[in-house]
Amino acid sequence: MSSDTTTSEGTGFGAGRRAFHWAAAVLVLLMILGGFTMSRDTATLHFGFGIVTLAVLVLWLGWRMGHPRPALLPMPRWQQILAKSVHHLLMLTVTLQPIFGLMMVSFHEKSINAFGVIPLKIVQNDTLNGIGHEAHEINAFIICGLLVLHIGGALYHHFVARDATLTRMISGKAA
Repeated sequence: MSSDTTTSEGTGFGAGRRAFHWAAAVLVLLMILGGFTMSRDTATLHFGFGIVTLAVLVLWLGWRMGHPRPALLPMPRWQQILAKSVHHLLMLTVTLQPIFGLMMVSFHEKSINAFGVIPLKIVQNDTLNGIGHEAHEINAFIICGLLVLHIGGALYHHFVARDATLTRMISGKAA
């Protein structure tokens, strides 16, 4: 087993996994806030950080291939299934979100730049723009629901079950 995925107890999260998790968490929360409060002035930042988010997620997915996730801590089977489902769905939806956003802006009628300088428009295509827009919007709400489950689960395990689920993602220690 890779030293980054274990602690001396064999169940903690290493520095690499924690760094990717918290970088993605900050980016996703900023993107959600930016998406729901976007103005003409902040749109170019939203588009730019969407690309950064996609890059972080692609790197994380590649990194995960060589760094297996430590086993879940002991919990009822239904919680294991829910935890794994929420994790997989979060990775899927958060990775797809910037792809849907790129689809929307790449086929928009106007030229759109990320960070005000990186052109994103390919060609105007109202059908593809519309599909990207609808998928981006629906997926944002799915991500919000999954985040409620993810964060709620972490808080439940910390304050109610009083296990090390949250602790090992914060400090890397399993106990």
